[in-house]
Amino acid sequence: VSTDNDFIIKYTYLMTKLKVQIFRRTVKDRRRGDSYQLLYDFAQGVKSVGDEVEIVNENMTGDTRAGEMEITAPIGVMFGYGGDKQLHHTKGRRHTLVKNAKEKGSVVITFDGGICSSFGNVSGHPQHRYRVSLWTPMRNGEFFANGVPSDRWESMKQTFKINQHDWQKTSNPDAPIVFVLQPQDNWSMNELNPVDWFLDVYKKLRPLTKRKFIARPHPNNTEAIHNARDRFPADVEIDMPQMHFVGDQKKNYRFHFQKVLDNCHAIVTHNSTASTDSCVRGIPTFVTSDLAICWPVANKDLTKIENPEFPDRTEWLNSLGYMMWTVDEIRSGEVYSRFKSKILESNLISL
Repeated sequence: VSTDNDFIIKYTYLMTKLKVQIFRRTVKDRRRGDSYQLLYDFAQGVKSVGDEVEIVNENMTGDTRAGEMEITAPIGVMFGYGGDKQLHHTKGRRHTLVKNAKEKGSVVITFDGGICSSFGNVSGHPQHRYRVSLWTPMRNGEFFANGVPSDRWESMKQTFKINQHDWQKTSNPDAPIVFVLQPQDNWSMNELNPVDWFLDVYKKLRPLTKRKFIARPHPNNTEAIHNARDRFPADVEIDMPQMHFVGDQKKNYRFHFQKVLDNCHAIVTHNSTASTDSCVRGIPTFVTSDLAICWPVANKDLTKIENPEFPDRTEWLNSLGYMMWTVDEIRSGEVYSRFKSKILESNLISL
């Protein structure tokens, strides 16, 4: 229950003036696209609550320069993530910024595209929700979404017409197991080769089930999987409707994932965001990375492929609503105000 003292503390935090540095070079130099615009939308949000904002190296292009990811403000802002094996180009700059911020006692707010894309939460939708967190947009990021109410998830369900299914506890004997592959250079893969990953999982699962195996490439990686198709065992079907996508075809490919879920026994992936969609749909989902957003409700033990577990999803689903925010909420300053209060309340920065 909120008290007058809680209000005073929150008001005090919001009245504390901070400087925010937005690192433009954590997106590509092409200077267009949703990720580029989102940084400027966030800048508008910072200004709207009266705090100072700096766009760092706004007009710089080309190779990474020494010191360009040095942070001097208590809060930095970037898009995406960079793994410790992805130290080149844009991902490398993100990784360096996070490292520098932790050394300086600052924090970094980061964005990524929304989850639940197969339900329609994609770029171009007026209510598209982006993930917003500290440090990383994966499960190890700080979304401040523990113990939250259901209001935002209920709103998202209504907006995108998401039918929240119970867990699928039985499936047809001929229902396949679908493997969702990811590109090697995807930041959540951190240079793990998707075919190597698949072959490792295949060796563990094939002796345990007679079900059909279907490998579904990421739309950004279809050509690479096509070129590596001879590495896949003969009993694996590669679900590749096309190799190159134009216009909205990638979105349609994502939407097609819902049809895939209509008849499958389980989803298996490393940590694709598609695993969130399958868990929302109630399809047993196995992940091999604890960075997956669905980790709290996913299956981790591959030996249970024919007898998966069905954890309660209530708190996890509620948390999804507070992991994602619309552009209007970002631009208005609502998201910045929330994170600023949480950061100060948790003593996460050195003032």
